[in-house]
This record gives sequence, structure tokens and C-alpha cells, in this order.
Amino acid sequence: MTDNPSESPAVGAPTEPGIPWGDRLPVEQAKEWEALRPGTVEWMLEELRREREHRRRVEWVHTGLQALGSALGAGTAVAYIWVATYFLDHDAATQGAAILGGGAAALVGAFLGRKYGERR
Repeated sequence: MTDNPSESPAVGAPTEPGIPWGDRLPVEQAKEWEALRPGTVEWMLEELRREREHRRRVEWVHTGLQALGSALGAGTAVAYIWVATYFLDHDAATQGAAILGGGAAALVGAFLGRKYGERR
């Protein structure tokens, strides 16, 4: 209890004076939670397991999307090279060089921009 009667104790205040929740051992916290509401520890462990599974699935999706992005980038580079060789075959070397150079620069810019954008 506080010295000032107008102050109310904080919600979730420790039962023992002088020991904040953060300084208690996890076993002590688990015993207190179980005393307050039976089944709390099992529920928390199940939620932690479900969160780990979810994070693992999200990481797999992220890896797959990175691989797809790399494959699409490589396919786009091949397409630019194919179009540039088409222009070269039809005696339009300057237009082919412009397409290949501009496309490659845009592709590199997109990949570098995405990479630096993720660092923020």
C-alpha cells in the first residue's frame, strides 16, 4: 500500500513489496499466473509454439519471394539482351545499345533501390 491514500496501487503490482515483475524468476511468475488463472502457462507455451511456426513459414515465403525476384530479374536481363541482339541483326546498333544500356541500368537501379530501401 502507498503512503498517500489518494494514490492507488498499479495494476499488476507485485505481491511482495520491493520486487518488481521484471526481477522475478520465470518459474515464480509462472506459479503466480497459474494461481491467478489455471492453464495460463500451457496457453502461453502453445502460443509461443504457434508463433515460432508462423515465423518459420513467413521466412520460407520471404526466401521464396527473394528467389522469384532474382529469377525475374535474370529473365528480364535475358530479354533485354535478346531485344538488343534483334536490333543488331537488323542494322540498328545504336537503338539496340540504348535498349540494352537503359534496361540494364533500370534493372540495376531497381535491385539496388530495393536493397538500400530495406536498410531503413
